[in-house]
Amino acid sequence: MCKKKIFLIIASCVILFCLTSCDNNSAVIQNDFNFSLNFSTYGRDIIDTYNNTFTKDLVSAGTETIDFVILMDKMNEIYEAFVELKIFDLPDDINAQAQLTMGESITEWEPHNNYILKYTFNGETRTIICNDGGPWCADSGPPDTRERLVQFVKIISDYIYSTEEYNKMSPFEGGYE
Repeated sequence: MCKKKIFLIIASCVILFCLTSCDNNSAVIQNDFNFSLNFSTYGRDIIDTYNNTFTKDLVSAGTETIDFVILMDKMNEIYEAFVELKIFDLPDDINAQAQLTMGESITEWEPHNNYILKYTFNGETRTIICNDGGPWCADSGPPDTRERLVQFVKIISDYIYSTEEYNKMSPFEGGYE
C-alpha cells in the first residue's frame, strides 16, 4: 500500500512538473495552431490555413484563389520557425514601434509590402501588422522585431512559390507604379 502511495505521489509530481514547465514556446505543434498571412505587394498574396486556401495577386488581372493545404510535416516546420523566431513575442503593430528622432526624415515608397499575420494558438487569436513602406523599414523599433516577421514571411513564401499548385496558377499581368 505504501509503495502505491509513493508511486502516485511521484507520478503526480512528474505530471505537475510537466504542466507547469511547459509554455507556449514549446516546439510541439498545438492542435489549434492555424494562421493566415497577407504578404507581398500591398499584402495581396494570402495564405490561409483556417480555410486551406491561397490567394495570388495577379496585379491588373485581379486575384486568383485556390485550395491549398499545407501538409502536416511542413506545418510542423512552419510551427518550429514560428517558435524559433519568437513570433509570439512580437507586438501587434510593429509600425507603432518605429519612433523617429528629431531631424530624421520620413521616406515612403510605393508599392510597398504589407504583412498581416493572424494566428491562433492555445485558444487565443492574435493579429500582427507591419507595413514595409515607411521609416520602420530601417532598423527601428525594438531590435529585430520587423526582421523576425520578415524571416517568417520568407519561409512561408519560399515554400508556397516552390509548390506545384502555385506554379499552375495564372501569371500576374501588368505592374504597380
